[in-house]
Amino acid sequence: MTIYTVHAPPVSATGGLDEADRMIFVKDGFSWPAFFLPVLWMLYRRMWVVLAVYALYLVAIELSGRYLGAPTAAALGLLGALFLGLEGSSLLRWTLSRRRFTEAGVAEGRSRAEAEIRFFHRFAAASPVVPEAVPATARIARAAQPNASADIVGLFPTPGTAR
Repeated sequence: MTIYTVHAPPVSATGGLDEADRMIFVKDGFSWPAFFLPVLWMLYRRMWVVLAVYALYLVAIELSGRYLGAPTAAALGLLGALFLGLEGSSLLRWTLSRRRFTEAGVAEGRSRAEAEIRFFHRFAAASPVVPEAVPATARIARAAQPNASADIVGLFPTPGTAR
């Protein structure tokens, strides 16, 4: 199973439950897009400060290539890409915290969609709200797991039902 950290956006002036639609799930683990396409990945994620530091790092690699040789520059480039792959999700979390996102919790699942269903199922069960006011993602999560219970683990039936 893959672990995701869930980040809630800053509360807007209008407030409301639509902020559940703006929650961001950040996968914990190696980031292949950050490893292979770091600049495009940073631009897509709007990580401006990280991109500026990475640009300075690229300038340092270029200067080291001129003074220390091409193999040194290639090794530094590979180390930088490896660092971004390993720490890309942490850098994204840091960027989100700079944008005043708060960590709302942790979710796990085989895919991001499954992690969202699990998280919003717990989110909907924890807060008593009117069913019409529940965001679409929580309604989908509730419909996807109608017999889910916090007391049940795995493939066991819901208590009180005969199957």
